[in-house]
Amino acid sequence: MTRHQALHRITIASMLIWTAIIGSILAWDRYHAFEHAEELARKEAHIHFNKDLSFRRWATRHGGVYVPIDARTQPNPGLAHIPERDIETPSGRKLTLMNPAYIMRQTMTEYAELFGVQGKITSLKLINPNNAPDAWEEAALHRFAQGVTEISEFTEIDGKPVLRLMGALKTETGCLKCHAFQGYKVGDVRGGIDVTVPMHAYLKDAKNEFVKNVLPLSGIWVLGLATLAILFFEVRNRLREQQRAEVELQQKNRAISRSNADLTRFAEVSAHHLMEPTRRLMSYAQRLRTRLANQPVLSEDEEARLALTTLEHDAGHLRSLVRDIQLYLAAGVARGEVRLEDANAACSAVEKRLTDQIKAVGARLEIQRLPLARLDRARLTDLFAILLENALHHGRPIDPKVTPVIRVEGERIDATSRYSVSDNGPGIASEYRERVFEIFERLAPASIRVDDNSGTGIGLSIARRIIESRHGRIWIENLSQGGARVVFELPDGEIS
Repeated sequence: MTRHQALHRITIASMLIWTAIIGSILAWDRYHAFEHAEELARKEAHIHFNKDLSFRRWATRHGGVYVPIDARTQPNPGLAHIPERDIETPSGRKLTLMNPAYIMRQTMTEYAELFGVQGKITSLKLINPNNAPDAWEEAALHRFAQGVTEISEFTEIDGKPVLRLMGALKTETGCLKCHAFQGYKVGDVRGGIDVTVPMHAYLKDAKNEFVKNVLPLSGIWVLGLATLAILFFEVRNRLREQQRAEVELQQKNRAISRSNADLTRFAEVSAHHLMEPTRRLMSYAQRLRTRLANQPVLSEDEEARLALTTLEHDAGHLRSLVRDIQLYLAAGVARGEVRLEDANAACSAVEKRLTDQIKAVGARLEIQRLPLARLDRARLTDLFAILLENALHHGRPIDPKVTPVIRVEGERIDATSRYSVSDNGPGIASEYRERVFEIFERLAPASIRVDDNSGTGIGLSIARRIIESRHGRIWIENLSQGGARVVFELPDGEIS
């Protein structure tokens, strides 16, 4: 998957997530609005239920109410068993007894006509057939018989949304006047009071509240999408710029790699071709010295001897220079398996190789026990050879009476092996401690003593290239008691 494809997918996913978040907020807002409407409807239903219950108790406590008989209020057939159901006033006005159920039916009918909220007292044992329960009320009454005291439900009547709430109606002492003949006792569930609240107004308010919040949330949604789109185009443009830069960098890297390869090849070929004439030059110089030794007259010629010595020295220096160039070119590439090698064995091999130089300088080597190093054996040996030769050439004390001492030490620090090669020479000024690692750097006196056999100026550059190829590091420190110390680190980890 390319970065542009990944960007497209991330942007689309972000837009979908943002849309889901806004949609969730809208859904929650809608749910909360309608939940609030339902809660208000329940509160209103309870208010009407408590009002009806209180009014019924008032009527029950007074044993019913006598009212004039008219076309709307006729004697209740269900109260025919009561001796004084119908009475006449002294003035001759005829009155009939209205029990609580009769009163409630009339008042609830008028209340529903005025305010839309319907109420009803019903029972499974009826006195007045007009109070018969519908299917929902009948199911509620059966549940009351099982111990439930209140039931509510959001439903529809004639296709219109309503809240129906019904509470159990228990028999009280005043109720026995009309219902004792049915077998009820005080405390029995005699029926229930049903309240029906229309939901149209509540749902309309909830919808309006929801719609009121849709516009700002929609604006936020659009703003978020626009921001994501702007970010998409901005990142896409930057990716394109980065891609162009990477292409240019790759082209430059390929050009540099080709140039480096050409230069390396040129250097390798040049070194190879220079080595042969250098060897011939040394050989002929030695043969010429032999011939001069057999010619007494010429052997006493000071100018001839000086020219021959100069020729031999320069040929030797040229051979060393070519050799070091070859080592420098190969320093970054392993010449064998990179594994944990015994640094003690490598250091001992170098010590044997440098025996003649050590004796010539009169130096003393002190080699401590060294930790293992993750490097190929060939380059590890070259590394110690370079640093020990450098110490022999540049680490001689200023006082010739003082014995040169070269100390090789090592330690483990986390997953890294650290080594140091120190001497008791004149040290090196701080401004030159980095320059000495540059190729062909041979610093002037006062900082480093340089004689005719002081090397080619490539040694420390080779050492740094070997160490940095393993992601290690190398540096120089001056010792407080005099002398310099070259420190280098080789990590254990595999380098990709």
